[in-house]
Amino acid sequence: MDANAAYTFGVIIGAIFMGAAIGAIPAICGAVKHKIGLAIGGFFACLGAHFLIGLILSIPMCALFLFFIFKKPKTVEVKAETEEEKTEE
Repeated sequence: MDANAAYTFGVIIGAIFMGAAIGAIPAICGAVKHKIGLAIGGFFACLGAHFLIGLILSIPMCALFLFFIFKKPKTVEVKAETEEEKTEE
């Protein structure tokens, strides 16, 4: 194996491992919050982003998916208000 092939192989393997390590953050958080679709999407988005550009794109992608995972849906707040109104009546 020549030096260029070994370097390319190392870059690809390193990108896969680091992308998986960064992608594990939204995957674990999404699994804990029972948002499996966002968890799997965040994992593969971070993996692909790290493979394409590196840490420049994979860390913001991780932060974006963490925002979506921890964001509370508006329907929960509306239901809570209507239930409070029903108990007052």
